[in-house]
Amino acid sequence: MIIDCHTHASGGRSFGLSSIPVADFVAGMDRCGIDKALVYTTDGFFSAFVTCNDELQAFVEQFPDRLAAGPTVDPRCGEAAVAEMRRCRLELRMKGPLKLHPWLQGFSPVEPFMDPIAEAAIELGMPIMMHDGTPPYCTSLQVAALAARFPALTVIMGHSGLKDLWQAALAAAKRYPNIILCLCGTLPLGIERIVAEIEPQRLLFGTDAGFGASPGNQEYRLGQILRLNVPEEIKALILGGNAQRIFDLA
Repeated sequence: MIIDCHTHASGGRSFGLSSIPVADFVAGMDRCGIDKALVYTTDGFFSAFVTCNDELQAFVEQFPDRLAAGPTVDPRCGEAAVAEMRRCRLELRMKGPLKLHPWLQGFSPVEPFMDPIAEAAIELGMPIMMHDGTPPYCTSLQVAALAARFPALTVIMGHSGLKDLWQAALAAAKRYPNIILCLCGTLPLGIERIVAEIEPQRLLFGTDAGFGASPGNQEYRLGQILRLNVPEEIKALILGGNAQRIFDLA
């Protein structure tokens, strides 16, 4: 099974783009053989996150056997943010991680208001995925600081350092076993080194589809994993086995 762990419902309001119909979104998955996808908001990074989480849930519910949602919150909202995490996990039954984008949302992962967010995520069994690889606020080591403070929290680096910071992401994952790396837009050399040096059980596959990705982007990023010179069982873990286990996806 192939699971794309990093996709977005289109951000029509925030970016002035036309929304992608969910049927077209799933058709894109079909073209490259992706069985399931974890989907996150884009508008929720800028707008009322409760409303955007409801819209995201409505999006994935059109194809419940193919799509699962991961919510977002504004961590500066304190108790309201924690309450929304609980609602999304316990009432809406969202299986995906809490998706945060410090660069677009304008906060640092090391700020004190992240503490109750992390504590709630631990209680709910909800990993936190953060955009990483883009300064400011999103360097891989800034994200790693949250993993260092909360060793019981599962922290997913959404891009494994992207192009410039993959070495920092790799170093952080080596130091902190609660870090999981999502291979999504990572430099090809970085992908090879990460796969060679990090336990395969801590690696995920993602494409960033739906968030400004060009046609063919999913195929290209899937091909990066399929072409790796590693045993097929390792590819299977990265492409879906780990996501099935971590997010309880059938």
